[in-house]
Amino acid sequence: MISSSGVDKGIMLGGNQRGRKEDTAPVPILQNASIQDRKRLLELFSIASIKESWPDIKGTKEEICFAVAEQAQPAAVVTFMNMHMGRCKQHVYIFNRTPQTALPNTIIGGERVHTIGNDTALYVVRTSYSVVLKDPLEETELDFLWPIKIQLKPEHVIVHFVAMEKNVSSYVDRQCYVVKKSIEEKTVLEDLHFVNLAPADIHRGIKTLWNNGFMDSPRAKFKKPKSLAMEAMDEELGIREYYPELYEVLQDSVLLNTLFVIPDEQECDVSAFLADCAHGYLAFPRYSEGEKDVDFVVNEILGHNQ
Repeated sequence: MISSSGVDKGIMLGGNQRGRKEDTAPVPILQNASIQDRKRLLELFSIASIKESWPDIKGTKEEICFAVAEQAQPAAVVTFMNMHMGRCKQHVYIFNRTPQTALPNTIIGGERVHTIGNDTALYVVRTSYSVVLKDPLEETELDFLWPIKIQLKPEHVIVHFVAMEKNVSSYVDRQCYVVKKSIEEKTVLEDLHFVNLAPADIHRGIKTLWNNGFMDSPRAKFKKPKSLAMEAMDEELGIREYYPELYEVLQDSVLLNTLFVIPDEQECDVSAFLADCAHGYLAFPRYSEGEKDVDFVVNEILGHNQ
């Protein structure tokens, strides 16, 4: 049996203690999903998060995810996702909010499964990968349940997409490649009309945190007056610390795709992220473990972006 010490405890200790109303909607998208679908959903989260919520289930990540997918109630899975999504690998889009912007009730290919107050909602979308298998040549489809979170801030809309598995060969028994995805990040943003919102310029927040020493960059892509440039440091050294001349140039430059590394002494659970500042885009390529997760970093950037 699944222990009640993990996710069920999270249900009791949710946002209500902080004075924010939480609501888990009926979740037919999970109730009607196959065990394999639910297993793939859980595999998007770190093994540490899964073991924290279901400590009594032992085995490999695949074995634990299969057992949880088979036994856990949909509401418990939703609570788990809500608690641990900030620790996932993910892509974040930040837009300037208009007065008319509200949380969508529906989302293309999926449904809203959890709401916190009037400003945060968790959605699950079903997307299909068209896959070509080799030796012998064959076409097949893989379905994935895909968590997406939308947050409304006074001045911004933040959309979090959990990064989907790129290497689908782990789900089939031979070499393969993906031909098409039925729903992608761009599809969702277009359907929600968020593409009509202006991307937030996060240069000030990024550069303030960089100047404060919260992080440093070993690799930067930036815009010069008439060209694009890319600078990468040897041995992943930080530009601010080891190349002050370039750092001064970058303080007045448009940062397009820059890697930032957060040192251990900051006691942040995010170790690195990519930022395209002019387009309000952040990518977090690693799992984080702890409360100072992706949400913490995004809030720090926006808090210093005034």
